[in-house]
Amino acid sequence: MIILTPLWAGTFSTRETKTIGGDSFTFPQDALRSGISLFAIALGTTRESGEIQQEHLLTWQSQLKNANSPLRSIPLYHFPVIDAPRFIQGVIRRGIAKSYEGIVSFDNAAVLFIKNTEEFSSESGIPIDNQATVALVHPNGSVIGFVKGPPTPQSITTLEQLYSEFSRK
Repeated sequence: MIILTPLWAGTFSTRETKTIGGDSFTFPQDALRSGISLFAIALGTTRESGEIQQEHLLTWQSQLKNANSPLRSIPLYHFPVIDAPRFIQGVIRRGIAKSYEGIVSFDNAAVLFIKNTEEFSSESGIPIDNQATVALVHPNGSVIGFVKGPPTPQSITTLEQLYSEFSRK
């Protein structure tokens, strides 16, 4: 499923978290220090949905790493968005880290433990629909646009077009 969003669809609010390696991380600023970035976001309503989205996002990671595309040069950060009690957050972070091992740099992934996922969805303009999301994000934290679902030639082309349009400005 591909969703083209208007430029500046929404904005991410600042949140303090930790990378999956355990280092402090300020979302989204730390991911945007070098400029425009891609955010791989798992935002769902069930654990099963989150696991399926994570599989899709790891496929995105692999495809973009090996693609002959300008997207290959853009940093890709993974952000599972989870509503979980504080006492199990460390267990969740370690479990995700284990699934990312050897695929995603521990500095390029952080779990966003959020109490109100609907608010996160509303602010960012990214719907909660149990589909993996890859968003192109401006250095100011605004969402330029995004695609949903596993990678396809069409969704990769859509992100390339968004990036090309942004780069021309």
